Amino acid sequence: WPAEVDAQAAGYKAQVTAADARGREDFTHLPLITIDGEDARDFDDAVYAEPDGRGWRLLVAIADVSHYVTPGSAIDVEAHERGTSVYFPQRVIPMLPEVLSNELCSLKPEVKRLALVCEMTIGPRGAIKSYRFARGVIRSHARTTYTQIAAVLAGDAAERARYEALLPHIETLHRLYRALDGERQ
Repeated sequence: WPAEVDAQAAGYKAQVTAADARGREDFTHLPLITIDGEDARDFDDAVYAEPDGRGWRLLVAIADVSHYVTPGSAIDVEAHERGTSVYFPQRVIPMLPEVLSNELCSLKPEVKRLALVCEMTIGPRGAIKSYRFARGVIRSHARTTYTQIAAVLAGDAAERARYEALLPHIETLHRLYRALDGERQ
């Protein structure tokens, strides 16, 4: 990293501070989960759904990189040069310094993170009825994979036991998925 990037990154701690969270909506009580491929290295989005009347309330949270990377800053300029993180079998060339890519902007389980949250109300057939955006603080309750979630939904006893506390939420997400897919079709 260029010296200016190292200097800026050195000013960040690996935890969200009270000052960072000030003025943000607290979503930490909601059991958001990340769902990614088995070999995923970035955990930057999380989801949660609950029944809402005949439809659902859906939250999609994305790590709030913009809180840490301001336009024109050394990190911003370097990230623009890199364009994206590049993944090789034995090595990663990250777009952002490790304190951001692997810590503050990684929605790790059981850790508070800043996020941009889209909260949607979705009707029983999958139509989006309303939505709003919020700057929030979340706490992912689990890092899951597509394979694990598929096994849970297929009735795999071991996976269902592993995610027992989250089963109602996973099943609600699946019902919502089916409605959204129906609306898309």
